[in-house]
Amino acid sequence: MTKLIFDVSHALEAIRRTGNNGLDWLYQAYPGPKGQMRKSTTGFLIHEGESYPVKPLGRLANDIAGAPMTGNPTTNVFRSYFESLGFKLIDSPEREAEAAAERQRRLAGVWERRGQAKFRRKVFELFGTRCLITGCETLAAIEAAHVLPVAGEGCDEGWNGIPLRADLHRLFDAGAIALDPVTWKLRFEEPLCAQYAAYEGKFLGAVITSSGAAPQLAEALRKRLALTSSIRAETPCRQVAAGKGKRAPGPGKDPTP
Repeated sequence: MTKLIFDVSHALEAIRRTGNNGLDWLYQAYPGPKGQMRKSTTGFLIHEGESYPVKPLGRLANDIAGAPMTGNPTTNVFRSYFESLGFKLIDSPEREAEAAAERQRRLAGVWERRGQAKFRRKVFELFGTRCLITGCETLAAIEAAHVLPVAGEGCDEGWNGIPLRADLHRLFDAGAIALDPVTWKLRFEEPLCAQYAAYEGKFLGAVITSSGAAPQLAEALRKRLALTSSIRAETPCRQVAAGKGKRAPGPGKDPTP
């Protein structure tokens, strides 16, 4: 049996090639021991918000290192090896999303709406398992924010959501953050500009366009802006709380000037 000899540089090159060619290519190029193309259900590496199956990825990395695999080590062998190189491993993206949803429910002390974990998975599939604004990859801190609330015109399709760090999700729901559907740039309410200056005006178009969901997301954002504009017209003096006891708008309301 060929030993695992690849290092971090080989692993990163394997990740790069997989990112360029897609997971289907990886499974086809490095199938199971009997030549069958069987997608992994457990054992994934997380890198820059994307998940990669450790077994075919490890075989590719060892190939890049000059030692093509002749044996069939178990998934746990690859998991342990990648962990020894400092990579972050999860059981599966689906289970991690469900676990994150459960952790969030316990921390909040309330039951999440039915179907939230499924919605989270769809959002992660489109945009990756990282905060769209900050790039944070701590899954326990990342939530799927609805652009249009389900109680209104929204739905649980992935294009009606964006992955956000928990604090930014709250601000987005409170209307303190807006995403322009034309320029794909962020805008923060003035009281928050100093605290989140690094993200004011940030361009998110590259990530959104690569997701393939830009048209649907843009339409949802336009409807969100129209909805919140009408709310502002009805309550022109309402403002986002700035830590002085003022009441913030409810979830899904976005009073962007």
